[in-house]
Amino acid sequence: MTHLFFDLDRTLWHHEANCADVLAEFCTEFPELKHLDPVHLAHRYQVINDGLWDIIQEAGYGVDYVRNRRFPHLLQELVPELPTKERRELADALELAFTQRTPNRGATYPGVAETLTALKAAGYGVHVLTNGVTSSQDRKIAAMGLSEVIDTVTTSDASASYKPDRGIFTYAMRLAGCQPEAAVMIGDSRLRDVGGGKAAGMRTLWFEAPDALPPDGDAEPDGTFQHFAELPDALRRIGA
Repeated sequence: MTHLFFDLDRTLWHHEANCADVLAEFCTEFPELKHLDPVHLAHRYQVINDGLWDIIQEAGYGVDYVRNRRFPHLLQELVPELPTKERRELADALELAFTQRTPNRGATYPGVAETLTALKAAGYGVHVLTNGVTSSQDRKIAAMGLSEVIDTVTTSDASASYKPDRGIFTYAMRLAGCQPEAAVMIGDSRLRDVGGGKAAGMRTLWFEAPDALPPDGDAEPDGTFQHFAELPDALRRIGA
């Protein structure tokens, strides 16, 4: 039996679309943000959030490091005229609303649910392996309608490690009950998914979505695909 380990954000769950949806709501609900362009707000949020995630993944910090900083940094940049106390209070309110709402949004890439359901029916083990927090990642999986499809979920907080560290891959395979030769890591990050998976002895597939970010590393995957309808063929090409 072959076990498929999927990254979550930017592989199954459409990170940019779901975050932009919530941030656009903020521009209508919070008076201090009504003059902002929602598209620009979402872009600057992604830049700041991704930079903070890079820090914690390298240093091994907890996710609170990101949550305590992303909206203060964003407001400092986009609404610098707000007094410090008001900006701090607004940042706290935005963070609370964001963490409550965003994991309940279920935008995915085309074909995700159909393809994963078919792969499970064909006898594959279907798993999630993500640098995220269990509580929010479980809600994202439910919002996408995949709770009954996913066999196991490995998160960075549960495994006490971040991709590409070998520990999180070992934890995931132990949870799934498989060896590296029966495992395929599938994700959008050349550094964390492809590089980390290969180092752990897994075969790897790189998901290069049409709206993907530039590659974050140079690790060579065993195969690539751009649309989930192509995934079964990509698996066959690597002998999975």
